[in-house]
Amino acid sequence: MERLPTKRALALRSISVLDEMCVLCGDYVETSDHIFVSCHHAQTAWLYIASWCNLPPIIAFGINDLLTLHEVSSGSWKKKKAIHAIVLVTIWSIWKMRNDAVFRQSVPNTMKMLDGIKSLAFLWVKNRLKELSLTWEDWSRFRFG
Repeated sequence: MERLPTKRALALRSISVLDEMCVLCGDYVETSDHIFVSCHHAQTAWLYIASWCNLPPIIAFGINDLLTLHEVSSGSWKKKKAIHAIVLVTIWSIWKMRNDAVFRQSVPNTMKMLDGIKSLAFLWVKNRLKELSLTWEDWSRFRFG
């Protein structure tokens, strides 16, 4: 719904933006769908997530496709909850990387972001699903008992 303050959304709200191009890739206008779905940094993240979670390649046309990914995934409810958590952490991590590039002029580092996603999602799932006994080794291999 373009409520996030992307460069395009700000420009549409008559807020002066010098350049509407994506700060991560510089190739396309910065919209929510571009940042989270079609930017090559996002696509790299989703390919990594699919491979790690033993999912088919993630094909998304918009953010809603990502937010409902767990619903169409096979497996136990624990696995589906974990996939949903990973999607949310990934979206947050991409937004954080974007903000670091905008406000701190940092160079986007997708590999560093992916390491952070794996560890942050592990902590989130381990603490939110108390009935799930999960080790880092199982998480790293995305195995659920």
